[in-house]
Amino acid sequence: MAKSLSKELKEECQNNRNYYLPKEKDYKISFSKKSKYMKEWLEKNIHIFIKSKITEEDIKEVSKDKNCMKLRKNAIDLFNYANKHKIPIIIISAGIEDIIENFLKANNLLNENVHIISNRLKYKDKKISGIKNKPVHSLNKSKIKYPNKIKKIINEKDKIILLGDNIEDTLLTPKGKEKSTVKIGFLNKEEHRQNYQKSFDIILKDRSFKEVLNIVKNIQIKKYP
Repeated sequence: MAKSLSKELKEECQNNRNYYLPKEKDYKISFSKKSKYMKEWLEKNIHIFIKSKITEEDIKEVSKDKNCMKLRKNAIDLFNYANKHKIPIIIISAGIEDIIENFLKANNLLNENVHIISNRLKYKDKKISGIKNKPVHSLNKSKIKYPNKIKKIINEKDKIILLGDNIEDTLLTPKGKEKSTVKIGFLNKEEHRQNYQKSFDIILKDRSFKEVLNIVKNIQIKKYP
């Protein structure tokens, strides 16, 4: 997709990131105010895509590149283990669903156990014209209405592992599943540790999925001795 953006629009994207990312990580900002910032950030980025006249083919081509996104270390091992043992993976992302989907396909990770809830692009005359669904940003994930298929998967599970980068991700804990949900947080900055400790059950400084995979395996062993 980068190849479809002019130098000026690439700079605009980076400027947006430089402005909004620190606000996303600033826990002194109220939830409501931060939520408005995150909505603005998403809207501005979508507007950049529209101005750039990016086509559906551009999205498909760029997201098929295995270097389009960077997988965390041991992520492939986690996906493969979950697929082998029929453990559902539900990705709830403030990113672009089309890109995530095609990227996972390119890496042979989009198996039947993987489900994505994100921002699905809509097109007019084969060019991006907006997003189809209610916008998903980092602070409104818990308010998104899940498809019935996802609801059924969650309701049927007696153990859930919730992964998040932001404290607000813990709001995704399913109602009635509070005691059976293990909340794992990836600590971004050491200065946020105290806040993370109040919200997450386990805090990981290492951003790899190695420890997550070990936790999944331990739960699986206890379930099927």
